[in-house]
Amino acid sequence: MRPVKIIVSSFTLGNAHITSFPDDQNSRILYKVPLYRVYVEGRDAANNLVQEDFEAVRFGVHKPYSSHPRMVGLAEAQTYNLTWDWVTTMQEDAWRVYDGFFIHRGPRDPMFGFGSIGCVEICGIGEWDRFNNTILNLTGLTSFTEISNKQLLTAEYESATRPPLTLV
Repeated sequence: MRPVKIIVSSFTLGNAHITSFPDDQNSRILYKVPLYRVYVEGRDAANNLVQEDFEAVRFGVHKPYSSHPRMVGLAEAQTYNLTWDWVTTMQEDAWRVYDGFFIHRGPRDPMFGFGSIGCVEICGIGEWDRFNNTILNLTGLTSFTEISNKQLLTAEYESATRPPLTLV
């Protein structure tokens, strides 16, 4: 049983196209947001340091039905213990940072993303499974609930400038 850290970096890897949420404006209006490096760090059973890299959407566009869109997401440096929990909007489990902020499955192709409201979304085909398998392997446990209950997983957000609201 070993602690694991997810680092949500400020290092950009490219761009993604997303819709706003909850009003996705019929998916016709897309916004450009950066893709960020996210890595999982811990020690394996032989005590070797392991880092696995992923790309993720970090910021999203919040647009209520009766209001204008705005860029949202966690920009300041901060650290949280994560819990494994149900995400109603995704209809699956994910890592809860706090309240409505999660680290969860992202789009298979970040250029054809979906509504994002500031959660960290792990992008790419099969990457969500690889992300979670990395966490299991590094903790040495077989259950996300057990990892959560033992508080073995933390997320460390590096400070990042919230990007401007940019239409595609």
